[in-house]
Amino acid sequence: MQPRVYASGIAGRIAALVGGAVAVPLVAIGLPLVVLQQILGIREQRILIGVCVGILVVGGIWVLVHVFVTGPVRFDTDAQTVRLRRGFRVTNEWQRAGTVFGSLVTRQSTNGIPTGSLRKIFATTAGERTEVPATWFSARTFNDLMADLAPVGALPADAAATASTTERSRTFALDPKAGSLQGTVRSVVIVLLVGVFLSLAVFAWFLVSDPTSDPEALVFVLAIALFVTIVVIIVWISGRRRAARMPAAITVTPSTLQIDDTTLYYGQLASIELTPPSYSGNRRTLALVEKIGTRTVYALGAAPVKGVQAFADYDEFVELLGRVAPAGVVRFDLR
Repeated sequence: MQPRVYASGIAGRIAALVGGAVAVPLVAIGLPLVVLQQILGIREQRILIGVCVGILVVGGIWVLVHVFVTGPVRFDTDAQTVRLRRGFRVTNEWQRAGTVFGSLVTRQSTNGIPTGSLRKIFATTAGERTEVPATWFSARTFNDLMADLAPVGALPADAAATASTTERSRTFALDPKAGSLQGTVRSVVIVLLVGVFLSLAVFAWFLVSDPTSDPEALVFVLAIALFVTIVVIIVWISGRRRAARMPAAITVTPSTLQIDDTTLYYGQLASIELTPPSYSGNRRTLALVEKIGTRTVYALGAAPVKGVQAFADYDEFVELLGRVAPAGVVRFDLR
């Protein structure tokens, strides 16, 4: 195994530097004006200017040190060891044979709008557990790192012999309709929509038949009807597209991966990227990246909610695929 290096990205460090360059002057100006001048009543210009300059100097130095020294992390890996570098020195060194590596990705959002992800790496040995924030790591670099540290399908020594005798070929069935409305729920939704449109139609008829009615009221009713129609169409199209992207069956063999009528040999694939089974509330996907550069993404449904599952055997699928595919081909998409 060739030595590899995974480090904090330049883009993240530049963003932090720009953010610090904006935040520090705001604090340097706002603190003297608000706290010292308005709250404490200190109006001596030399004191205010001195505090402002002090905040600029200290804050600027802290930002530079954080962006270029204390913030970035770097992992150097080889066949036997994993080294963690912070700044200019190696702070941790782990032996692969005695260390279990794991990860945690926390998705952040503001008012429901995704704003980023907080990525962490855990190194657990017999004596301690070390948590390392993967500061300024891109999703791709983080995925590559975890594929190196904790490859999918890597089995403990005592399980390797058992794996050789267990099932190595299997066809997994998926239900593209599992996430759609069915049965009683679908009937209730249809009845509610029909009731809404009938109510709007009756209201519009009264407005049209009444010569004294305000024309703007009719426009408002028509706008509501148009809005509801657009929402229904968008939801329907989205559901059909998700169902169309989901295969009906996936067959895993020791040499091929067959998705419906498409068969690919593992030798054709540069990587197979999967959503981890432990992810909840997240749309599961299967991304096949061929060596010629073609990338094909398949929807595999969402994580099970209240017993509704599009891919009931997803855990077994991931385990089997990681076991039979060549080492390093299968990896988790840790977004």
